[in-house]
Amino acid sequence: MDDNLNPIIDTARGAGTSRVVVTIPPDPDRLELLRSVATALAVALDFDIDTLADLRMAVDELCSIAMKRARPDGDMCVHFETGDGAVSVLAEVPVSEPATVDENSFGWMVLQTLADSVAWAAHSGGAENQRLEVRLRMRRSQEPQ
Repeated sequence: MDDNLNPIIDTARGAGTSRVVVTIPPDPDRLELLRSVATALAVALDFDIDTLADLRMAVDELCSIAMKRARPDGDMCVHFETGDGAVSVLAEVPVSEPATVDENSFGWMVLQTLADSVAWAAHSGGAENQRLEVRLRMRRSQEPQ
């Protein structure tokens, strides 16, 4: 098996937070791994089943948006972080040209509906260092009072 296809996973834990970073090729076949990481973190935060399903769908959409714009020869790095009853996800990919995200697209509207906050940013640093970041944050559902 090609070592380039194996994910690189790095974890860290601090006071009240957990961080997981997954580095993979920008291949849609890897979305299940990313959904699984999000699920594990959300279960640890006691997300309810509906919010958990929404998070899985949001991570799928977030990473798909990033993958569609990624250079095929670069890796996608996905940062997961928990804290204060929320999961934050940042997907970053190298891009060949300045990238934008169509905020009127169906995928972006799905993300906005599912997540508490979403954002994207394009960073340029010369032809070889351009990258796109797409992020979301979802909080655990509050119990009805």
